Amino acid sequence: MFVSTGEILKNSIFLNSEILAGKNGLNRKVRRISVFDCPYREKLMESGILAEGDIFLTCLEQFRYETESILVYLDALIQSKCAALFVVTGDRLHVLNQDALQLCEAHDLPVILIPEDYPYAVIMDTVNKYIAMDNLNTLNSLKLEKIMYGNLLSGEKMEVLYSINPNLRQYLRVIQVAGEFTSDIAQMELYIHYLNQKDDIYVRNKNGMTFILSADSEKELRAHSDVTAVRIGEFLDRPIMGYSRIYSRKDIGNALEEGKRALETARTMHITRQSYDPLSVLQLLLSVRDTQEAHDFYKAYIHAVQEKVSAENLAEILLTVETFVACSGNYSKTAQKMNQHENTIRYRVNKVRSALDMEEDQIKFYETISAAAKLRTLLSETI
Repeated sequence: MFVSTGEILKNSIFLNSEILAGKNGLNRKVRRISVFDCPYREKLMESGILAEGDIFLTCLEQFRYETESILVYLDALIQSKCAALFVVTGDRLHVLNQDALQLCEAHDLPVILIPEDYPYAVIMDTVNKYIAMDNLNTLNSLKLEKIMYGNLLSGEKMEVLYSINPNLRQYLRVIQVAGEFTSDIAQMELYIHYLNQKDDIYVRNKNGMTFILSADSEKELRAHSDVTAVRIGEFLDRPIMGYSRIYSRKDIGNALEEGKRALETARTMHITRQSYDPLSVLQLLLSVRDTQEAHDFYKAYIHAVQEKVSAENLAEILLTVETFVACSGNYSKTAQKMNQHENTIRYRVNKVRSALDMEEDQIKFYETISAAAKLRTLLSETI
């Protein structure tokens, strides 16, 4: 999980940069940046100085009198799978002739022209900040996965957690977040902000963001959660958040799992915030969504209704039952919502009750239609 050249180019200092070739290679991962302002020699490749994921800076001064050697130089970068070449020049751009740019284009090597008013030090410092941020996120993300999925004892989980931040307070809450940053600067600002939060942890990974908040009391932590939610909204565009319950530090594994489940529920229900609810049937069904049993249940439900309802009325009947479930089994509210007579709603619901052969078992009927309505959403089935 490394930062890409394309992500780095979103930074404001590269606003006036120009991609001369290799645009299709902007997703290449960046591992380090250095200067390559000398002619290419074979020993550079042999010594490992050129490596996959490198970004190199050059002003092309080394080709002032040997313009033809630019192709050998570029070929070396291509062979070593470098991430990109940043060119900082004003009067030697002619060195990158048509043959040179075509070579880079053919092998998806990004060649980026950087305005001369940025010195090497500024460019390198900017890129290194992204690399450092990404490396730390990667390391901490792996640690959180170890806590969640590793076969660790409670004490071992605490050791891993403290290796990320040894200053966590007595109580913890996890907020899992999905969403896009409002800008590339916002991404960096959020990262820097949480580097300075001694009581909390922030980790960005491929699935979103994990915030581990801590405080010395549950009341304080609830207030801290509210403030954090507002702050997240300042950096992300329409974030979706899943909250765990509040736990003591030793139960960090439970908090991480609950935050994940709550976020999945929020995404499924298309809402912006969801707290973990142990009594939520939808949350329970989420854990079996990808199983054969879940698909079999929904198919059996549809098949039973199809047996007793005409094809042209099937969608209308199923929609009525789902609306009935959404209205908590209230016939009057369902009729109002569907702009139908209440007797019509009763007839349709009873039709399904009969199709399922559950006229004498009202509890089982309500269980079945409620689970079926939720499974349709989870399985992305159409009516």
